[in-house]
Amino acid sequence: MIRKWLCLLLLTVGLPLQATTIFENRDIPLIDNRFRLDESIDKATFLLYRSEGAPAAILVRPDGSKIYAWDVPANVSWLETDELDIVTIEKPMRGPWQAVAENKGRNRIRVLSDIEMEVDTIPYQLYQGERLRITASLTSKGERIDLEVMLREALMNVAMLHEQLQDDQSIEMRRDSLGKFYDDGKNYDEYANDGVFTTHVQLDIKPGKYEMVVSTLNQIFTRAQRTPVLVYPNPVSIEVMSPKDQQREAQMALLIDTDEIKPESVVISGKVYNNVGWEEAFQVYGEGEEFSVNLPTPAEQGRYRVMGTLLATTIQNREIVIDLPEEDFVILPPPPPPQPVVEVVVVEEPATPWWLIILLSVLGLLLLVGLVFGFIWWRKRKAYAAALKEAKAAASEIKTAEPKMDDADSLQMPPE
Repeated sequence: MIRKWLCLLLLTVGLPLQATTIFENRDIPLIDNRFRLDESIDKATFLLYRSEGAPAAILVRPDGSKIYAWDVPANVSWLETDELDIVTIEKPMRGPWQAVAENKGRNRIRVLSDIEMEVDTIPYQLYQGERLRITASLTSKGERIDLEVMLREALMNVAMLHEQLQDDQSIEMRRDSLGKFYDDGKNYDEYANDGVFTTHVQLDIKPGKYEMVVSTLNQIFTRAQRTPVLVYPNPVSIEVMSPKDQQREAQMALLIDTDEIKPESVVISGKVYNNVGWEEAFQVYGEGEEFSVNLPTPAEQGRYRVMGTLLATTIQNREIVIDLPEEDFVILPPPPPPQPVVEVVVVEEPATPWWLIILLSVLGLLLLVGLVFGFIWWRKRKAYAAALKEAKAAASEIKTAEPKMDDADSLQMPPE
């Protein structure tokens, strides 16, 4: 319920469509201010927006001549407002027209013609990721057109329009194309050139308020139909969880918005796959508002992706098909086998008594003191021995220098 009210608040306070719009659902957007008018058109009305103070638009005919707001021919009426030029042309010239005007995606053209496009009813409430079937046909005076010459190369286009606030606080119309298709009997189209265009588009867009535009164009004519829609968030939330060590299976948890769809109608068809060719399909059936299921889980390690398609019935009894966003999970390598535990026994040595520690400390200190005094004594002893040796050498030299008695006679006084 909370989710639904938040969504409604988002859609309500979002950028609103122009409150003063005078557009009809058959108005055709002028994407690049160009448009082709065919011979079946009796009247065309251009709706051209402009900013405040901007000059009036100019219309260019297929022959290059121009139509100005101040100089209009008899078959043209031109109404200027503060923000809009409304130009109506009776029996317009056949061919490509161009509007020289400011265009932020809001300009339109409205045509009155025998050729019309009919689109099957499009639901007002849609869902993000929904596959929507679109069926359109071309009619002339109420009869379906099936002439190949008119349908040849007729291209149908489906797009979403929504207003977007710019950095300068101006509003610009944004166009998101959802797909293009032909009446060629291929893909979802049932029969070729029967005047009925059928296709499926996927609403891969954000939730919000939009206008869905279904249009067709070729070298002969252009037609469109616009439908306002609300795109709601995906009514089913999923979360994929990787396998745990205890159980080697991936799981997917689902939360169903019971305010939007019936839980008992939920069926999810999907597959688990990887990028090397492995895949396995699975089916999930609704079991209530919130539940979990096991997914196919391979034994090989690696990254795997989960994709699925939701089939359900809404509270309004509308059958819907939604492509769920892809999720992934990882298979980790198995843990290594446990290693045997080797118990290491550490033998603790008995503690040393404190008195023995003190005794050894005292003995060590006495030994250190004894070594110091012994070293000092040895140094003094060595110095004393060296001094004694030097004294003896000096005494020996003095004794050798004294005169002997035998040499007394040779000592004479010098002559006078």
